[in-house]
Amino acid sequence: MKNLNESLKSLDEHYLETLKYISRNFEINLEMLRTKRFSSTLYGESKTIEDLINAFEVKIKEDAIVTIARFQPAAKNLRRLVMLINSVRVLERMGDLLKANLSLIKDVEKKSPHLIEATYSIVLPVASKIQSLFQMYIGAFINKDINLLYDIISLEEEIDEIVDENNEFFLSKMKESPDNILGGSILMLLDKKFERLSDHIIHLVTDLIYILNGENLRKVELESTKK
Repeated sequence: MKNLNESLKSLDEHYLETLKYISRNFEINLEMLRTKRFSSTLYGESKTIEDLINAFEVKIKEDAIVTIARFQPAAKNLRRLVMLINSVRVLERMGDLLKANLSLIKDVEKKSPHLIEATYSIVLPVASKIQSLFQMYIGAFINKDINLLYDIISLEEEIDEIVDENNEFFLSKMKESPDNILGGSILMLLDKKFERLSDHIIHLVTDLIYILNGENLRKVELESTKK
């Protein structure tokens, strides 16, 4: 029978595996954006990865709950276990978004091929920045690097600015011609989904900050809003 430390180590390993699967789905997204075409092979891989992410979500949740019930851990380890339960749910949502993005790339290619270049020139830059934030999060998780987590929060502001600029571009293209309305709408939705991935990464970051130094940023933000 595992002791508490062994259980925590096993959970961390499973969580890291889930992070690696999400990372691979990011790579698949960026590959299709770079090549400006939908790949059924990569889409099939993404679907397989999503199934693995879902399986890890279930296992991590179940193992974390059993660990809490069996060992009744002290405050810091309890926060850590609750974080894993919450964060793996966020990762599952990220996996869903990343797979859905591939279908949107397919829609642009099929329904508005004259706008497919925008997947490379407009969407790829923001997607690449978001992937970089996620890689930073993985590094912060492995190394327990609190400073890197705060760097992510600072850099995330750039994402919002780029998405706003992209929206203006898509709207301008849609105004140019009725033929651009469908494709522009799909591209705008694709960009928004990547922005949502950025929001999920910040959720992961704030949870990990809470574990590492006990600072609940969401509580601080809520209290500030009330004031």
